[in-house]
Amino acid sequence: MTAVHPTTAARGYTAVAIVLHWAIAAAIVGNLAIGLWMHEAIDIAATRTRAVAVFQLHKSIGLTVLLLTLLRLLWRLGHRPPPLPAAMAGWEKAAAHATHGVLYLLMAAIPLSGWLYVSTQWRGDAPLLVPTVWFGLFPVPNLFGLQAMANEARSAWAATFLDGHELLAWSMVALLVLHVGAALKHQFIDRDEVTGQMIPALAADRDRPPAAGRRLTLRGGFAAIALAIAATGWAVVRPPPPAGTSVTTASSEVTSAPGSWTIDPAQSTIGFSGANAGTPFRGRFTRWQSDIRIDRASPGQSQITATIWTASATDGEPMHDEALPTREWFDVAGFPTASYRATSFQPAADGSWTVVGELTIKNRTAPVGPLRLELTADRATITGQVSVSRSTFDLGMESDPAGEWVSGDIAVEVRAVVQSP
Repeated sequence: MTAVHPTTAARGYTAVAIVLHWAIAAAIVGNLAIGLWMHEAIDIAATRTRAVAVFQLHKSIGLTVLLLTLLRLLWRLGHRPPPLPAAMAGWEKAAAHATHGVLYLLMAAIPLSGWLYVSTQWRGDAPLLVPTVWFGLFPVPNLFGLQAMANEARSAWAATFLDGHELLAWSMVALLVLHVGAALKHQFIDRDEVTGQMIPALAADRDRPPAAGRRLTLRGGFAAIALAIAATGWAVVRPPPPAGTSVTTASSEVTSAPGSWTIDPAQSTIGFSGANAGTPFRGRFTRWQSDIRIDRASPGQSQITATIWTASATDGEPMHDEALPTREWFDVAGFPTASYRATSFQPAADGSWTVVGELTIKNRTAPVGPLRLELTADRATITGQVSVSRSTFDLGMESDPAGEWVSGDIAVEVRAVVQSP
C-alpha cells in the first residue's frame, strides 16, 4: 500500500507483516469497544465491578498495541511493502501514503496518551492510586514521575491527557472507516491486487500454494490472534470469584519468638476481607511472628504480641497486591511492620478468656478486639475477628476517603494455635 522499489513488488507483504497488521487491527477495534463501554460503566454501581477489571484489561491491550506497533515499524524497515498499482491516480497514492502515516502515528499516540493519563494517578477531581499490571503479570511504571507532582498539576495534566486520548481515539475510528472503505474500493471497484496483498485468501494468485514457511507463519499467527481474542472475551465476561473465596496461593512464613509458646504454622493465619468496587475479596498476611507467653496459673497475666510484615499482604489479585505496599496503603518503605499487643484478659463463663488488645499500623495505634483464648492441657488457641477502620490507620484515604471503592472497615480474622514449651 506504500510505494517502494520495484524489486519488492513480487513478494507482496511478508507473513510476519500480515500477522502483525491483523493482530494490531483486532486489538485496536476491541480496545475501542472496551473503552466506549467502560467509560460509562465505571460510574454505574451495577457495572462498576466489571468495569474495574476491564479497565486493567484496556490498559494492557493498549500497551500491547504500542509494542506491536514498534515491532511492525522495525519489521517494515527491513521488509519494504509492495508498491501501489501503477494505474492509481497521483492524488490517490498521496492520500494512501498520508493515511498510513497517520495510522502509524495514532497507533503509537493513543496508547502513549493513555499511559500518560494513568501515570498521573488522578481521576476527575481526586487522586486515584491504581497500579497498572500488564495482564496481571508485572507492574508497569508511571511515566515521568507524574504521580508525584502537586495535586493541581496532576489534575491539569490528567485532564489534558484524557482529552487528548479521547480525541485521538475518535480520530482512529474515523481513519479506520476511511481505511476499510479504501480497501473495499480496491477490491470491488478497482479490482486490483491491493486488498489481496493483506488478505491472502483474496489474492489473485491464491490458487498457488504459498511456501511452507509462509503458510506456517500465517496459520500460527492467526491461531494466536484467535486465542488472544477468545482469552480477552473470557476476561471481559467471566464471573467474579464467589464471595468469601480466597484466591491467594502464596506460601506463609509464620514463626514464634525465642522463648515463647511454639506456633503451629499449618493451623495459624491472619487474614483480611472486604469489598472492592462491590466485589468481595479475602487475603492474608503470609509473614508474621508471634510472641505468646501464657501463665497457666493466672492466664490474666499472660502476654500476647505479634509482628506482621505488611509487605506480605496478598489477596491474589495482582492490582491489589501491587497497591497494598504503596505509600497510600501500608507504606512498606516507611513502616515495614504492623504490631498487635494484648492489653487485658477477662475470664468468660465457658472457661475461655476474652482478650482485648491494640493494633499499630503506620505508627497509629487503636484498640481492637475481642479475641478468644482457649486453653487445653498442652496448647492454646486464639481466634476471633476484629474490624479495622481504614480511616483510623490512614489506609487508602487519599484515593477513597468515603469508602466508595474499598470497604471503609476491613475485617481481620485471627487464628493462632500454639504449643506450650
